[in-house]
Amino acid sequence: MTTKLLFHSRHILVALLMALAGSQAFAAPPPGGQLNFTILRNGSEVGSHEMLFRRTPDDLQIDIATKVLVKVAFIPVYRFEHEGHEVWHGDRLTRLWSKTNDDGTSHALNVTAAGPALAVLADGNPVVDRPLRIPASLWHEGILRQSAILNTLDGSSMAIAVSDLGSENIPVAGRPVPARHYAITGDLQRELWYDEHNVLVKVRFKAKDGSDIEYIRR
Repeated sequence: MTTKLLFHSRHILVALLMALAGSQAFAAPPPGGQLNFTILRNGSEVGSHEMLFRRTPDDLQIDIATKVLVKVAFIPVYRFEHEGHEVWHGDRLTRLWSKTNDDGTSHALNVTAAGPALAVLADGNPVVDRPLRIPASLWHEGILRQSAILNTLDGSSMAIAVSDLGSENIPVAGRPVPARHYAITGDLQRELWYDEHNVLVKVRFKAKDGSDIEYIRR
């Protein structure tokens, strides 16, 4: 093989590998463009978590809404409301905003990609630019490859570790779905299940009061 032909072959191989790498996105928007979960507290329904995915010619946009109301003897004792919006270009977060009412404590977050970093404005205060990171909205399976993620309430950085707990069948809309079970520990404590297409199907964690919280996909 001549030097010229060898160079040409290597050039084609590199181009092919780059194209393949660019096509392997972590993110897995669900078929139908929605993820809807019922939120349970100790087995009783207390709220909902819903995500709407919309593709445009340039990006992927996600609207997120979470509502939780906990009552004791019919009296409200805890309320959580969160609205968020994410914009992704390929596998890169380019925009995020959210507003949150955490039982009377309010948060407003505005995040914009700025070169290799994220410009974060949290509760009206600029935060030191953070490296491009996966947000803690959990739908994006790329979270499993991170050692730090972005808190979607206050813009802080959360150090995490991820453990693979193996395969399980998870009920979704009344039928068992094969899923992979992961545990996230560190500044965020979550158990996550993703199906064979890397779509989120279940979330479980302990609330601050020790109660068991589950997101069950509808």
